[in-house]
Amino acid sequence: MIVARRFEFQAAHHLPNHPGKCHNLHGHTYRLEVFCEGPVEETSGMVVDFADVKALVRERVLDKVDHTLLNDLIENPTAERIAEWIWAQLEDTALPIAEIRLYETPTCFVVYRG
Repeated sequence: MIVARRFEFQAAHHLPNHPGKCHNLHGHTYRLEVFCEGPVEETSGMVVDFADVKALVRERVLDKVDHTLLNDLIENPTAERIAEWIWAQLEDTALPIAEIRLYETPTCFVVYRG
């Protein structure tokens, strides 16, 4: 069974190695989707509690990236590298993470499965 939760955060970045406009400082409203996968636990009837997903993602990711300059946290913060960084923040938690999706715009996103 897969359980997912969606989040949003605002952040700025610039891509120092990009030949186009993204070389310049600019911002995005990022949308993050965290997918957890596992069996449905017999007693609780859940794979994972949505509240636990929210708390861990807020503490480990959102509190660090929301309204920041991502270049201060991640070298050359492309969507791909941001997704890898997010995964690293969550991989040692109790969440059974299977996949994350990071949308840089409503139509452009990356999928990371560790």
